[in-house]
Amino acid sequence: MKLLSRIPARTSRGFSTFPDEAIERSIPERFAEQVRAHGKRLALRWTGGRHTFSSLDAAANSLAQALLGRDPDTKAPVALLFAHGGEALVAILAVLKTGKFYVVLDPDYPADRLRYMLADSGATTMVCDAGHRAQARELCGESIALLPVDDAREGSPAFVPPAPPGPDSPAMILYTSGSTGKPKGVLHTHRNVLAEVRNHTNGLRVTERDRWLLSASLSFANSVRTVYTSLLNGAALYPFDVKQRGFTELADWLVDNRITIIRGVPTFFRNFMASIPDDRSFPAVRVLALGGESMPRADLAAFNRHFSPRCVLAHGFGPTECLTVCWALIPHGASPGEGRLPIGRCLPDKVVLLRDASGREVDAGEVGEIAVRSRYLAVGYWRDPERTRESFLPDRPGSAERIYLTGDMGALAPDGTLIHVGRKDLQVKIRGFRVDVIEIENALSAVPGIREAVVVSRELVPGEPQLCAYFVAQPGVPVADSVLRAAVARALPDYMMPGVFVALDAMPLTPNGKIDRLRLPLPARDRDRSIARTAPRTEIEKSLAAMWADVLGLDEVGIDERFLELGGDSLQAARIAARVAAAWKIACPAAALLEAGTVAQMAGLVAAAQQGASAGNNQDASRRIPRRAPPS
Repeated sequence: MKLLSRIPARTSRGFSTFPDEAIERSIPERFAEQVRAHGKRLALRWTGGRHTFSSLDAAANSLAQALLGRDPDTKAPVALLFAHGGEALVAILAVLKTGKFYVVLDPDYPADRLRYMLADSGATTMVCDAGHRAQARELCGESIALLPVDDAREGSPAFVPPAPPGPDSPAMILYTSGSTGKPKGVLHTHRNVLAEVRNHTNGLRVTERDRWLLSASLSFANSVRTVYTSLLNGAALYPFDVKQRGFTELADWLVDNRITIIRGVPTFFRNFMASIPDDRSFPAVRVLALGGESMPRADLAAFNRHFSPRCVLAHGFGPTECLTVCWALIPHGASPGEGRLPIGRCLPDKVVLLRDASGREVDAGEVGEIAVRSRYLAVGYWRDPERTRESFLPDRPGSAERIYLTGDMGALAPDGTLIHVGRKDLQVKIRGFRVDVIEIENALSAVPGIREAVVVSRELVPGEPQLCAYFVAQPGVPVADSVLRAAVARALPDYMMPGVFVALDAMPLTPNGKIDRLRLPLPARDRDRSIARTAPRTEIEKSLAAMWADVLGLDEVGIDERFLELGGDSLQAARIAARVAAAWKIACPAAALLEAGTVAQMAGLVAAAQQGASAGNNQDASRRIPRRAPPS
């Protein structure tokens, strides 16, 4: 496969290089330059509103003043609890303007995980939106000051923030899955973020005319690349919550808003492409940037089908600890070939070393652990110097660079491009998220009656890695899948939920007595015919049951079986919601499917939406499947 050396200039009229000296400043200073240059241009547009660069700056100044009034200490991070939208971006900029740093809490996470992140980060203040005030109050208790955005309106838009932080000042803590069974915080500085922005700006030729889709949670590194490369180049950012609104609305949103750059993970892209008609296209998109997990070459067919000849696919690799390391720029129309797509060549400020178990570099074509040498690595793991020393090694004496051991395995192809071949430890990549299976195993092992639990990643459907949990119960103690799912849901985010639970009499063992993960049986996807399931009764139920079975990879689905207990996740829910919308010409948010839970309940909502459309005067409102109101 022939790769591009750079993005074609014809697709980025007006491009200006992001200079090296610009990274020796701070994020607020770079943003202030964009406000002066592009004050009247659109900066943010989301479902709840819009901001120009000037109004975004004013809103951030107002909140920054209120924040400093409540908590002048800059040594502790500020926790942020927000819905996916523009208000969260205002809060992030406000925190950075004060010289503080932040940690984003995803409100969909289980309460125990959020409490752990709060305690581990040492945050002394939390800022939240109106919709999550009650959740924030419960999390903060008496020890953490709470600043709801609605209570911070007293700040002045004309407020002049204090002297900006230096480039080595902390900017954010990003939490990832941890091998100790608890998430670990990764600390990044302003310089690291700006170096990432420089690489994306110059590599993708970003201009103020670009419009970026923001679909990733702000708590993950993928959003860092999107948010700052957009706002620090005068471009517009378009937050969109796929979980709440679904793939059908996303397709319309991309076209209606003429989005030019999409960044995501291959699993997200694959599910999105499977949810739209073959003739749906996105002519304005010029860059599709995918990374975070391996990408089968079969995905190229969908890229070639739905995107224009001017669009380039940037397939990259970049752990949270070192952000983007390399990418392959693949032109439209490229032949898929065989195997996995390459992750390309290193960016200018990164060097990849492939090492064997003894730390020596391997020969070309051999597999080794990917180690990254750079000046722009994370400071380390927050409040964990021992783990930092294990993963971040010093380089040669006198060098400002360090070496990060990624735990990912790779090999160099004959053309010099890097091929990602998996992990060397118990971490896996699911939907672009790095998951340490020990966290899930710990949650399962804590369930009464469970003697052993093991979690592995399996491709039950080609190209779709899925978490599979195997467990051995105590003799005479039956443990239902629903009990195990509930235990995981209480402790971990939804992307860490296994899709399949398999009961075993005993774990397979290696000759030295360890669990042999390679000999764990492949889960059966054919349903047990001896179990009675309620068959569909109506045409709507028949159609829905067929949709569910197809997307979930099952041979049949009973109308009373619960979607999540069948192994469904939010991306699969979005695919089904898109099919429902197309079949019955009704708006169906993915969240409505997750809340309905069963085919029978969902069929009732579909029938009600159809009846409302035929009887009501407001056809748009009546043809929408309702959702429960968000928590106050």
